[in-house]
Amino acid sequence: MTPPETPENTPTTPRLKPGAAERLAHLVRCVDEERAILDFPERHWVAPHRSADGQPILNVLIVGAGQAGIAIAFALLRDHVDGVLCIDMMPEGQEGPWLSLARMTTLRTPKQVTGPDLGLPSLSFQRWYEAQFGSNAWEDLFQIPRTEWARYLRWVRAVTRVPVQNGIRLDRIVPAGDHLAAEITAPSGTKRLLARKIVLATGMEGGGGWYTPEIVQAVPKRFWAHSSESIDFLALRNKRVAVLGAAASAMDNAATALEHGARNVDQYCRRPQIQAVQPYRWAAFPGFTRHIGEMDDLWRWRFLTYFVDLREPFTQDAWERVSRFPNYRMVIGEPWQNVAVEGDELLIRTPKGVIHADFIVCGTGVTVDHRLRPELSGFAHNIATWRDQFQPPPGEENPRLGHFPYLSPSFSYSEREPGATPQLANIHCFNFASTLSFGPSGAAIRPMKYLVPKFARALTRDLFRDDIGEHWADFRAFQGREFDEFPF
Repeated sequence: MTPPETPENTPTTPRLKPGAAERLAHLVRCVDEERAILDFPERHWVAPHRSADGQPILNVLIVGAGQAGIAIAFALLRDHVDGVLCIDMMPEGQEGPWLSLARMTTLRTPKQVTGPDLGLPSLSFQRWYEAQFGSNAWEDLFQIPRTEWARYLRWVRAVTRVPVQNGIRLDRIVPAGDHLAAEITAPSGTKRLLARKIVLATGMEGGGGWYTPEIVQAVPKRFWAHSSESIDFLALRNKRVAVLGAAASAMDNAATALEHGARNVDQYCRRPQIQAVQPYRWAAFPGFTRHIGEMDDLWRWRFLTYFVDLREPFTQDAWERVSRFPNYRMVIGEPWQNVAVEGDELLIRTPKGVIHADFIVCGTGVTVDHRLRPELSGFAHNIATWRDQFQPPPGEENPRLGHFPYLSPSFSYSEREPGATPQLANIHCFNFASTLSFGPSGAAIRPMKYLVPKFARALTRDLFRDDIGEHWADFRAFQGREFDEFPF
């Protein structure tokens, strides 16, 4: 079927208003002024470290230069922590999901959302957008276009001057004396970066991996893809596409297939009814977002297993995006039992019969399991999970979510056997896997306003504690007099 005449999966961006470049330059000056006003005291208090052979040791190495990694680094720079570096395996401008696996038209969050700005008004998305397109365009905007958010994050990175090295993949974290070594692959080859602390700001899949059911993995790869992968949607023109899953990303991929001319798209939900409750709407208040991670284990378990199991539903505009196609169908309460290949087509068996398809897209989310992460292979055996540390009351068990790591108050991994791998106290998890310990945090925009500053405070507390002896000696030697001679 031929798609509608305007099947764009990115909204139309308004024209730049005359003088946009000058207004953006002025906005950068405003950001610098706001930073200066709030900058007292300006003391750089974390001393640089070097290894025995003279190699520099970073105070904080942040793996991931998407929205979370940049915001964490910016928070540390504002606290005058030197020796901070972000690395990202993607080229500059391609960090995060926004220009790759994200296929929604607009963000699912309200346009007023803040986060990467860390409380600086001139660094907010609204000010950035108005500087280019005007206040009327902002008023007319319903939600933030996905591609504009990606462009905004690039601007934030440039304006905040966060140090980033792109094209670097973290392979493994290993002990290095009293510190950690990040074994990395860079364009120039493999090497090691030494760091006192390593932050894994690695998004949705950073706590495990993307999940594909075994019945789908059993068929040849040319017949299926996960929604997280690069998909040649043009190759799906005139094809019968079956989408597994009914959450937000599954519907985004169904829409993209339709817009690229798929013959028909059937989307399958195993549940007997569509999940329409948006948990982020309820959770968007300081009490929960800032403090749920400070509650006792029982309340954290109750709130956050319920939160995660709800899953984020598709939005109204996502539904309108697919439902305008007569060749789209949502199938509810029909779980898949088996998938087989016969000739050049797929046979998908459900309790109601057999479905014929040419290609499958799995919008089936992620699995959290630190044993799947190569960078943690040297520590995985001793990372404590919720299953290790907490016994839910009868009727509240959840074996799947029991695999989430049980994190310390500083977002670091905790040990299953205390003392066996003490370096885990300096490996910090700020990705989706932190959800069961701190609520939605490392892979969401809405909580950044509260949890990035909270996490930065935890890191600076650790750094001060670890250097407490040096600070004591420095204080005892301090001779900063208020005056040189008695005035009487």
